[in-house]
Amino acid sequence: MKTSKKPDGVAWDEEKEEYIAKLLPYGTSNSSPIIHIPNVDAFKKKGVDKVSKQFQAELDDLKSRIKSFVDLAADTQRVYSAKFKFEPIVGETYHLYEGKEGDFLSLITPASWNKKHIGSFRLNGEYKWERVST
Repeated sequence: MKTSKKPDGVAWDEEKEEYIAKLLPYGTSNSSPIIHIPNVDAFKKKGVDKVSKQFQAELDDLKSRIKSFVDLAADTQRVYSAKFKFEPIVGETYHLYEGKEGDFLSLITPASWNKKHIGSFRLNGEYKWERVST
């Protein structure tokens, strides 16, 4: 059976020879509602910007924590490598000086004598040496 050519506005399946407008996911006539394509690029950009800021904040926090950890480890190692002939008490502040034969730990404050002061440190409960400002 030969069919005649249908107008452009008609949704017709030539193989099955039937109207298919009701099966299509979009309107086929000029009076059909307008199809709005959502702007996903704006959504993606907003999401990427927001997540990038969050990741950067987390990265900055990690960098700060790593720097604090490295500083604490270096200070602890330096104080334990220094010479001292007493048993430090947890919570007390001690002063690290540079001497002719290497670093040494002392109870004497920097204002009391003329030695090269490296820093002041407090022994915490975990036996780590924390730098304190004097």
